[in-house]
Amino acid sequence: MEEEVVRLGVELSVSVAETMFLLCDDIRTLLCFCLRLYKYVVPQQGAVSERLLLVIHHVYSKDIKPKNGVYRNGDGKSAQWNLIRTSWNDYVCGILVLQRLVMVLRRTDFCFDDRLLLSAIEKYKRQLKSLEGKLRSARDVSEANGFAREKIESDTCHFWKSLFDEEGGEVVITKSILGDLFEPDLDVDMDTEIRALPLFSPYVLGRGFAKDELQHEAVRLGVELSLYVAESMFLLCGGIRRMLWFCYELWRDAKRDWNRNSPVLERVIRVMHYVYFKDIEPKNGVYDPNAPASILVSLARLTLPSFDDVIISLDALVAVFSGRGGFGRGREIISRIERELGKVDDKLRLAKSISEANGFRMEAIQCSLFALWESLFDKDAKEATQTLKVINHDLVLDLFQPLVNEVAPQPLPFLV
Repeated sequence: MEEEVVRLGVELSVSVAETMFLLCDDIRTLLCFCLRLYKYVVPQQGAVSERLLLVIHHVYSKDIKPKNGVYRNGDGKSAQWNLIRTSWNDYVCGILVLQRLVMVLRRTDFCFDDRLLLSAIEKYKRQLKSLEGKLRSARDVSEANGFAREKIESDTCHFWKSLFDEEGGEVVITKSILGDLFEPDLDVDMDTEIRALPLFSPYVLGRGFAKDELQHEAVRLGVELSLYVAESMFLLCGGIRRMLWFCYELWRDAKRDWNRNSPVLERVIRVMHYVYFKDIEPKNGVYDPNAPASILVSLARLTLPSFDDVIISLDALVAVFSGRGGFGRGREIISRIERELGKVDDKLRLAKSISEANGFRMEAIQCSLFALWESLFDKDAKEATQTLKVINHDLVLDLFQPLVNEVAPQPLPFLV
């Protein structure tokens, strides 16, 4: 992971260098922009801003100053300034998120495990791609001014190689480097528009990032749980009675073992109702109370303990986000859910050809489930809990009515 972050530092350097070549028709604009990047984006200069300054100094002193050197001390700006100005947020994210990645990896921050870091890196790559795409729109100008991507990569990669070295990880910025780049009064007389460029805290690895990422994973796992429940229903839909009894056992066990008002179980019952009345009942809706037993029932029932555990664990994860537990515990819960879903997958895979022959199509069902699970942490949805209770009670009665009729006059447990 450290090697990947070093490579991302080189990519950021290339984008900053290309920006310099775009702005080099007006050296004052270029230097004011570079000073803003170096001195003000990171409140206290760190490993990233120091290395960027070395890159800026190298590119300016070797490739730009000897050829250009036009310094306008007036209101004029580079012809490409508007492009750079509208891309400012990408530069801020590029520097700050990379600095956060370095800090987390250096101290192995317990708040961010490998999975969260990988997610952060992927989001950061997209940010760099966004910046690269904007700069590409003026690539003809930068290349005409001398920008050569491969050369810049080759010339600047050595600045980043020591990023995670125990010795040599910090660089020393000499007064000569600062003096060579920035005249003493440049900070005082900085262009007012460049000085006013806004600073902000990016989302990635910022406050709320760990919580949001765990919530996204919880939603993903809720969708996976729903897909496995749907697959089980398609597996058993050759006999509606045994399919409904399986669904009832799954619902009953989870309701008995954990939370009678479970937000997870509420969604599972909605998935059952949706799949049954939309995809199964119209095609296979013959309820035969005398249907013979099937070996498929035995296979499906082996998944019930895992389904029960997943529902209980997802409810516990919701409790974590309600303030009843730390995010470290949330990661442990997610790992347990993934293990149990893996067990379900191992069993259902044995009969996947049957469930697919009966009409199970993962992609078709999956797209209709995200909205259902995305509301798992929706406060507005929780405020309507009483309404949801009524709705879900009606769904339960609607789904299991054939079973109620079969066992009448004795009601099914938990339906009263």
